[in-house]
Amino acid sequence: MKRQSLLAVGGWVAAAVLAVVVGVTAVSLLGTGITSGAVRPVSQDDAEQQLASREPSAPPAAGGSAPASPSPSGGADGAAPSAGAPEAEVMQSDAGSVAARCVGDDAVLDWWAPTQGYTVDDVDSGPDEDVSVEFESQQDAPDMEMTVVCAAGTPRLVVSDDD
Repeated sequence: MKRQSLLAVGGWVAAAVLAVVVGVTAVSLLGTGITSGAVRPVSQDDAEQQLASREPSAPPAAGGSAPASPSPSGGADGAAPSAGAPEAEVMQSDAGSVAARCVGDDAVLDWWAPTQGYTVDDVDSGPDEDVSVEFESQQDAPDMEMTVVCAAGTPRLVVSDDD
């Protein structure tokens, strides 16, 4: 009887040690996402100030991978608007964000960025009467197309499901 008790206790200790080792290994493989400090939410004013202070980045090279950080994708030529150009207006949908401006009657996309779970599928950055970016869902959500037109010199957003 004592031998069976010792085997039971020894088996339980071995199982506990194995569970701890597996748990520690799993947490270390997940990286800093679980163990890092808390993330402070950014207020709308802070976000607008950060966006206003950024210059648009160049678009990713053809065949290249998407950027690792959630920074906006560049515009048609990757250059910042000239000093006399109208300021871009940031517009958002569930699928992503765009910054657009009007140059005369034409719209121009300065940058675009998908939200988590979406990728950029197709872009018409203009200048044109209407410019658009299609965000493709990586989940079961519908693809979304964000189209910008200019009305009286002001960019106007039209969002549509692209199913």
